[in-house]
Amino acid sequence: MADHPTVAVTGRVDQWLHDPAGRLPVSCTVLAVQDRMDGPDGIEDSWHFTSQALRYGAGVAINLSALRPAGTVSPNVTASGPTSFARIYSVLNETIRRGGRFKNGAVNLHLDSHHPDAQDFIKIPIDRLPWAKRTLIVHDDLLQLPYLNDIMEQMQSGSLWLSKARTDAAGNLLYGNVCNEIFLPSRGTCLLQHVNLGMCCIEDIPDAFEHGMKMLCAIHPLTGVGESGLYRSPEHDRQVGLGVIGLASLLAIEGITYRELVEAWELRLRPIDHARSQTKADRLVNSLIEGFDRAAAWAQKKGMERSLTIAPTASCAYRYVDRNGYTTTPEISPPIACEVDRYSGVFGIQTYDHHPRVEIASEVGYEDYFRLANCWQQSMEATGQAHSISFNIWDTQVIDQDFLEKWMRSALWTTYYRLPVRQQAALDKTIIQQKQVTCDLSADECVACAE
Repeated sequence: MADHPTVAVTGRVDQWLHDPAGRLPVSCTVLAVQDRMDGPDGIEDSWHFTSQALRYGAGVAINLSALRPAGTVSPNVTASGPTSFARIYSVLNETIRRGGRFKNGAVNLHLDSHHPDAQDFIKIPIDRLPWAKRTLIVHDDLLQLPYLNDIMEQMQSGSLWLSKARTDAAGNLLYGNVCNEIFLPSRGTCLLQHVNLGMCCIEDIPDAFEHGMKMLCAIHPLTGVGESGLYRSPEHDRQVGLGVIGLASLLAIEGITYRELVEAWELRLRPIDHARSQTKADRLVNSLIEGFDRAAAWAQKKGMERSLTIAPTASCAYRYVDRNGYTTTPEISPPIACEVDRYSGVFGIQTYDHHPRVEIASEVGYEDYFRLANCWQQSMEATGQAHSISFNIWDTQVIDQDFLEKWMRSALWTTYYRLPVRQQAALDKTIIQQKQVTCDLSADECVACAE
């Protein structure tokens, strides 16, 4: 099943398929820390959980919302608060990643916006948390928060991501993962792979989605993650994540623009009948939605609660080609340039060429990308099987109240990186430099999936 031409297997899953006795196919995981020093899921246990996951290359999201505010006095103890403990997770990530063989782990710290220490949390200087990212979990009152200006300032600088609070059908809290595209129960794990749209003709897409989901659901009970002692068993973690790579590649091959796709999709989502001839963009929208529906139906049949997502996929996409032989573009966003140079202290210099007709970000514009992501999320939601989209905010978009109000009204659940489109627009190629002095999650990839 993994050799199907339209399936793009993440590096972590590919390793496990070839060596099931090796490392678990866990891209990332999450822990909701309880308000106690010792005991299961307590603060000390969370350090062990983080170190164990990082040792094996997984990304770790740590939710600190249950911790008492700094200065809270109880018998014989004064609470340090989540901001004080945050640095420990950054140091764990730095130390374990530098020890011995390079590890593709990452840490994202989450805190609820209603926590009394939330303002202090988002304002921690980056040099105090160089190996950890931060996500603020927000509610309907985001625009009324007294520290809204601080939120916008931190988002503008790229230091803060957002995630809307979310529960499952039973009302249990769900927690965002490292890249904010998968919603998990505490100690749940990500099992990801993607449909390579660049290898699909329009009529192939529904079959490709169904095949990709069948493969994920077949792997799900076989991973052995529950036997590790760290993670939930598959029986109690009923979710997988099927995303895509290569939308821009497919559009280039088919001669469809992003604007044409967005307009066709928005028309399809309106609750009225449209008597007009079907354009190629209309056929693509119909095929994608049928793909979502067929994949979701199979996942639901297998007992999954969530199964559709859009993850950052560069490390996966760059290992695949489109049906014209060019390097596949990542996920659904337009690339910044048709040629990409990636510099890494670990992997050296790697150059990739996308299809010459690919629309790049400066040609598409952020407004149309936002509209596309919103349509994509709405259509995933309609299946009842949606996770989220790792949704980048380009540096051409000002972070202000109007933008946040628009994002809150949208179907989108999260924000992700502040993507440097403006500074690359004058270049003939995108240059991605992976730094070794900070947590090197980058805007177009999940490094935890990359190996």
